Amino acid sequence: MLNRRIVLKTALAASGGILMSETASGLSATPGQPLVYRDDGTDFSGRIVMPDGAVRGSLVYVPDWYGIYDYPLAEARRFASLGFAVMVADVYGAGVRITSDAQATQASQFLRDNPRTASRRLQAGVRAFRDVVPQAPFLAAVGFSLGGFCVLEMLTDAPLVHGAVILSGALGQPGGDYAAIETPIRFHHGTRDMVADVARVTKVLAWLEAKGCDCTLTLYAGARHAFTNPNLPSGGDGWLGYDARYAGEADAATESFLLSLKG
Repeated sequence: MLNRRIVLKTALAASGGILMSETASGLSATPGQPLVYRDDGTDFSGRIVMPDGAVRGSLVYVPDWYGIYDYPLAEARRFASLGFAVMVADVYGAGVRITSDAQATQASQFLRDNPRTASRRLQAGVRAFRDVVPQAPFLAAVGFSLGGFCVLEMLTDAPLVHGAVILSGALGQPGGDYAAIETPIRFHHGTRDMVADVARVTKVLAWLEAKGCDCTLTLYAGARHAFTNPNLPSGGDGWLGYDARYAGEADAATESFLLSLKG
């Protein structure tokens, strides 16, 4: 049974299958300015994208298992166009760039097997970025896929942001417990997401609700993992794919929530 904090979205018709290029979001994936920070003797290099005008808020974007590449940088430009100062976080290490699924699997599994390491690395990046934009009225986080896992692990240890959005979150191991989190969170998740199935996501929501956390889960019927990424194929039976029925709605809800935050 769905409770009042879980919303199920359905669509009347599916979109046609289009394979998008890596910069298909319509925003130029500029590289951004580097921000170097350190954790446990390892250097990390995030990327900062600033808005053209006044800073409405600051945002840490934590990308998927491929780390920093065209798509998260394009997302950073999108959020910057709304007035956010954005840092795309590096959780792998300066100079580490993922070029294959095999490499991504190995690098991401290390973090999933060592959640406190993932938390510390992201905390280091958030603190470094916070020093760069001290004038920002609030600080938020968006975690996409693996980034969702990293954000939740960080929030378990340190409430460094005023609110967070988890998109297709690759959530923690079954023995994990996020009941210590009090930061407001909005989850957007496909019902066909095989990385973290609906039962796992609703269990996480139950942990959060038990502590009184301001959290909601929006489920998108039939959507697969990473359904908001327009660079992915939209057809076929693979485990991930873009879903034009819902991507715009999830993006709009994300933007609305972030813009509602206050310090």
